[in-house]
Amino acid sequence: MCHMKAIKGLFLLILSIVVLSVNAQTDNRKGNISGILYQLSFNIPENPAEKVSGKATITFDIKSKQDVVLDFQGTPGNVMVFKANKGKGKKANVKIQNDQIIIPGKMFKPGTNRVAIDFTSQEKALTRSGNVVYTQVQADEGRALFPCFDDNDMRAQYQTTINAPEGWKSVTVDMAEKMAPVDYTFITGKLFEKTSNTDGRNLRVLYSATEPDKVAQIDQVFQEVAKSMKWMEGYTGIGNPYEKECVIFILPSLDLGGLERRGYIVLSERAILLGKKPSKEELLKRTELIAHETSHIWFGNITAIDEPWAKEVLANFMASKITRSQYKKDEVEVSFMNTYMRNAVALDRTEATHPIAQEVDNPHDPILWYDNINYCKGPVMMRMMEDEMGAEAMQKGLQQCLRDHYLSNISWDQIVETLDKQAPAAGVRQFSDVWVKQKGMPIITCAYKDGQIVVSQTDPYGRGLCWRQKFELKVISNLGVAQTIKVDMQQPTMTFKQKGGAPGFIIPNQDGRGYGRFTLDDNYVKILPTKLITTRNDINRYTLLNLIHDNYLQGKIDPRHFGELFRFLGREKNPLIMETAIDQMHKIASDLTLQQRYTLELVIMDLLGENKTKECRQLVLRKLGTSAISPEVLDKLQTILDRHNEEVLDEHDYMEIAYRLAITRPERRDQILEKERDRLITAGNDELRQEFDFVSKATHPNANAREEVFKSLLKAENRVNEQWALNALRLLNSDVFEPQSNVYIVEGLKALPEIQKTNSLAFPGRWTRTLIAPHKSAEAKTEVQKFLNESADFPATLKNFVYESAWVLMNQIPYVDKTPKPATTTTKKKATTKKRK
Repeated sequence: MCHMKAIKGLFLLILSIVVLSVNAQTDNRKGNISGILYQLSFNIPENPAEKVSGKATITFDIKSKQDVVLDFQGTPGNVMVFKANKGKGKKANVKIQNDQIIIPGKMFKPGTNRVAIDFTSQEKALTRSGNVVYTQVQADEGRALFPCFDDNDMRAQYQTTINAPEGWKSVTVDMAEKMAPVDYTFITGKLFEKTSNTDGRNLRVLYSATEPDKVAQIDQVFQEVAKSMKWMEGYTGIGNPYEKECVIFILPSLDLGGLERRGYIVLSERAILLGKKPSKEELLKRTELIAHETSHIWFGNITAIDEPWAKEVLANFMASKITRSQYKKDEVEVSFMNTYMRNAVALDRTEATHPIAQEVDNPHDPILWYDNINYCKGPVMMRMMEDEMGAEAMQKGLQQCLRDHYLSNISWDQIVETLDKQAPAAGVRQFSDVWVKQKGMPIITCAYKDGQIVVSQTDPYGRGLCWRQKFELKVISNLGVAQTIKVDMQQPTMTFKQKGGAPGFIIPNQDGRGYGRFTLDDNYVKILPTKLITTRNDINRYTLLNLIHDNYLQGKIDPRHFGELFRFLGREKNPLIMETAIDQMHKIASDLTLQQRYTLELVIMDLLGENKTKECRQLVLRKLGTSAISPEVLDKLQTILDRHNEEVLDEHDYMEIAYRLAITRPERRDQILEKERDRLITAGNDELRQEFDFVSKATHPNANAREEVFKSLLKAENRVNEQWALNALRLLNSDVFEPQSNVYIVEGLKALPEIQKTNSLAFPGRWTRTLIAPHKSAEAKTEVQKFLNESADFPATLKNFVYESAWVLMNQIPYVDKTPKPATTTTKKKATTKKRK
């Protein structure tokens, strides 16, 4: 046994020496290699089952005869080396290990050399949707597409040949400016084309959509791209270097919302070409997505940022600013809180929290860089930093970053250093040390004590940190006099004198600018819902709405506040607030008994008579169309589906209603689905018909049949269209199918490592939320806990998705009425005796 342990130890020592040696070679290659040119050819097969192959001819200058280490995750073929870039090539005897091709240094000589490699790309680097093929390379994944020096600071020039089927259009990023492999991409396929000169800019869109209502939206895309570019040029003071022509791709089955590449923007068809009846939130998100990808031309292309998370933080911050320039202030502020604040808090409150500047064991694992801490808390942090510095100082600082690092790289610490010089009194470095480099968020308590309003921060991890931030506090006296206190938390505890004794009411963070978990004394918490209907400002009302719901989840507010939600929604005009409130009403209804839920769903339906706006009608029908169980509501939904003439619904909405009716009325399932399918065929919408056929299988009343559908989703080939797969998974985990659906939880979570390998960056998190969020039973909670108990060696980043998705299931506290009951007294009656007759 000791002998075997010694051999094992020696083997691990030798292995570690080899790995360290290769890593050292990789680290040193930038200093030894320069002048890189990639001449690439890709062979795109017409048969989707066949893999993409190609040839990479890499020319570079080398200073000394060291091993040349190329990164590649696909399958390499022959490797030929041409010394001094001339003469006959010589086949190289290479080593392949740790996703790297190691070519012996003796095969090179100082000066210009050339390496030619046949290869087959790894499938994850490419996405194929019908007759469209495109690269989908993320951080440090250029190596999945072709052999390369996959470092952000080893920029190169490119020459590309695409050998595609006849009739396909191909676009590559070949251009004079050097770029890293992660920025390289190509797109090829049967694509339509539309051009425009918008605001003096030559814009070209390539797309595959054929529906007239979708194609008609392309003019709006031109407008929004042009507006985003104009804003970015004005803010940064730097013109778009790719202004000769900007190419915009709108692609089906793009798993992420969008991608930016040098000279062009790639957008998801589902996110950009919306349904016939888009909601205000969908329109806002489209604008933000276009703005986000456009801003990457500056923060990502013109200046590459060493840390992938920092690039996304800056792009989202710019996108929020661009969106503010195109919509009403209240709409944008509410959307910012809904998109960024709420999602950031939802992750930051869990065990999965981590610093924005997340340290990772494997920097080549891109999923580590993309979650709601980076994407959502990041722009919140940037807005807080701007509050500290001043908007003008931040703008000048970011302009300086771009000028000093034009067509080169910059790190987050260098950005902070530049901003710190612009506003020395703001303490930007210290601000970043807490907000960016530490995990978690503060618990902020607002209370009245001894003639003062006391606002205090607590670090939940006991580190004594103070998250500097500014927000407003509203105090209302017992006489109804309102006072707004501007809180500038430069220290953990702030006090404000309060005349006239204890206030009648306190609303913390009324302007929504603060970040953390805000708490109040219980006597104030209980009356929060009564203030909704009298709160006129949209931002204040939305903030109050979320404060109420957070306290409801903590068991501090009676579910009977449902009535207050109904009262204020009858008068609500802001569709973003409506959507949040309707979601909260449905959450309360689903927490109660079956009979109570029936009643409350009817009350939600009654909103259609109270609030006559199209937006309210659309939101109510979409919510109940996917979640109702009340027989009376289902009857109304059946009528809506049969008539098929609702002004506020599109065909996707009718498909969702059909799914819900099929699940809740299994005796009529076949008839309901067949009728909707016939409508799709008659309308000639083959894509929607294919989606309907795929997803509707998950409505089967037989548990064994549904389990077969679930098992099919565990196979990568059935997750190619990720949205279809998620829709089917959502139906399988419908509340109607619980507790039977609990059997999917552990198996679905164990599949995450494989899902991570075969699907997009965002998909593991979306899969986890879809799998867990519908569940509310004690058995489901047990299943999640069982998985967590048995997953000590499970990848931490994937486990974090579980903590986030299961937070409400695992942590919601049911409300218990603690109001003292009046004592009951019994009065003794005097005994009376009646004489018998």
